Amino acid sequence: MKNQNRGFTLIELMVTLAVLAVLITLAVPSFQDYFQKARVRGAADQVTDLLARARAVAVKSDMPVAVQAKDDSGNWCVGARQPGNPDAWEPRPDVATPCVCTTDSSTCMVDGEQMVVLGSDIGAGQRPSVAINGFDFSYSPKLGGISANAAPSKSFLSGTNSSLTVTSTNGRYELQVVVTPLGQSYVCVPDGKPAFFGYRACPS
Repeated sequence: MKNQNRGFTLIELMVTLAVLAVLITLAVPSFQDYFQKARVRGAADQVTDLLARARAVAVKSDMPVAVQAKDDSGNWCVGARQPGNPDAWEPRPDVATPCVCTTDSSTCMVDGEQMVVLGSDIGAGQRPSVAINGFDFSYSPKLGGISANAAPSKSFLSGTNSSLTVTSTNGRYELQVVVTPLGQSYVCVPDGKPAFFGYRACPS
C-alpha cells in the first residue's frame, strides 16, 4: 500500500484564515478593555503601597512624612517626603515639607529611598487620569494619623477623607484611593462603575 500525504487545499486555507481574522477582530476590544482595567488597578495599587510604606516609616522613625498628589496637565504623580535625619543630640523634626513630584521627583525621599508614583510610568500614552481631593497631608508619628502639611499641632485631621480617583482613558473603569483622618487607606469602586475583583463599593 502506498502512503498518501494530503495537504490543505487553497479553499480550506482561505476559510481557515477568514475564521481566524474574525476571531482576532472580536478579541481585540476585549484585550484593550482588559489592559485599560489593569492600568487602573496598577495605579491604585502603587499609590496604596506608597501610602502604607510612608505611614510605617513615620511611626517607626518618629518623624512626619508628607504626601502630596499633583496633576500638571495630565502629568500626575504622588510623592512622599521625610525630613532629613537629625543627629542624635538634635530634636526630631515635627514638620515635613512635601516634594513637588511634577518638577523634581528626586526630592521625594523617605528613609533613604525614592518614594514616588509617576503617572507617566503607567501605560505611557494610555495612562489613566486622576482626580485629586485633599491629597496633601502628613502622616503623624502619633499612631500614623494624618495632619495638614505644615500643621503638626493637629495630629489628626477632623475634616473629610482625602481621596484620589483613578479613571481609565476610555472612562469606563474607575477606582478610588481613600485615606481616612486616622491614616488608614483603602481602595473602592465608585458608584455606577464596573466591579473590580477584590475591591468593595465606595460608601455612599
